[in-house]
Amino acid sequence: MTAISTVFLDLDDTICRHPRSVGDRLADAFERAGLDPFFDVTDFRRWLPKVSADSALELREKCFTAIADELGRDSADAHAVARAYEDPDPTTVEFLPGAEAALERLATGHDLALVTNGGRETQTAKLDALGIDHHFDALTFAGSDHSVKPDPEPFHHTLGVMGVGADETVHVGNSLRSDVAGAHAAGVGSVWLEHPDATIDEHVPDHTIESMHGLHAPPWV
Repeated sequence: MTAISTVFLDLDDTICRHPRSVGDRLADAFERAGLDPFFDVTDFRRWLPKVSADSALELREKCFTAIADELGRDSADAHAVARAYEDPDPTTVEFLPGAEAALERLATGHDLALVTNGGRETQTAKLDALGIDHHFDALTFAGSDHSVKPDPEPFHHTLGVMGVGADETVHVGNSLRSDVAGAHAAGVGSVWLEHPDATIDEHVPDHTIESMHGLHAPPWV
């Protein structure tokens, strides 16, 4: 077995999170739009890897409209919720438990790269707020400069920038459909940060951790 030299990491809900959850902000959006909550955050996350857009608003509109179509709901309702949804201040992010120490631990024995869905400006603001950009030798913003995960393109790009083979690399992320599926499509190993509301489907991770504390002793070693 080839030794793992390089670790790719997702950002949102893997390394950091906002104090108020996506579910909370979505509930607020339904209330501001004056609509009953006809879908939830699980539906939103299910559609995120399936669409691409040039802005956060366009991304929400596409996701919410697709959900509305599934439910036979008027697309105008989807657009109203998308417009009412307030993006959080990216500088208010906080580390997930164990994430900061995990980054420091991994950086002592591995080369690190960030492979995250999200706009360059927003994601860079989060990195600056957390003070962790120095840990990464490459930053790949999928959905801004590259195709959205689970497309393998951002992983292939990062492998090229890092000058490393897929068999020497693992990707750590919280999404089975985006992180695990995307890594496997590029031939990269996967470490899934388990979500209590998610169940493993066709995208079976190579390793599973219950929290970022699990990376203090890397599971692939």
